[in-house]
Amino acid sequence: MARTKHFATKSRTDANASSSQAAGPTTTPTTRGTEGGDNTQQTNPTTSPATGGRRPRRARQAMPRGSQKKPYRYKPGTVALREIRHFQKQTNLLIPAASFIRQVRSITHALAPPQINRWTAEALVALQEAAEDYLVGLFSDSMLCAIHARRVTLMRKDFELARRLGGKGRPW
Repeated sequence: MARTKHFATKSRTDANASSSQAAGPTTTPTTRGTEGGDNTQQTNPTTSPATGGRRPRRARQAMPRGSQKKPYRYKPGTVALREIRHFQKQTNLLIPAASFIRQVRSITHALAPPQINRWTAEALVALQEAAEDYLVGLFSDSMLCAIHARRVTLMRKDFELARRLGGKGRPW
């Protein structure tokens, strides 16, 4: 008896499904086959051609203003001063070694005679230390020039004045 009852409910749901298809369009996506001569497919109702087939984004629910915690922001200049103290304590080199060596080799290739094309590791390290020392001195002198002009922003003219006062020749 249970078997016939299950069969009866199944046939009733099949009848309801066929009558609902005749009544109007369904909300579930269906794919039409090649029978009937129509090769088009019905698209998903949640997508639209205007969005390129993507589903629309869910709108974020508005939370009360008091429950959102704003991230803490330091005052301007605080992080810069902390970084200055950090880098002044360090003794390692700041320019990446590989890119510095690559630049030294390109300059050597352009300016030196062809038979000079090899560098020892100690010479490259000494050259990098000297270059970084020169740049740090140039930056500090340029900063003094900017402060003298009542500015806190470094400009090109500060570097040019620092090089000129330092006796390093023409500014560029």
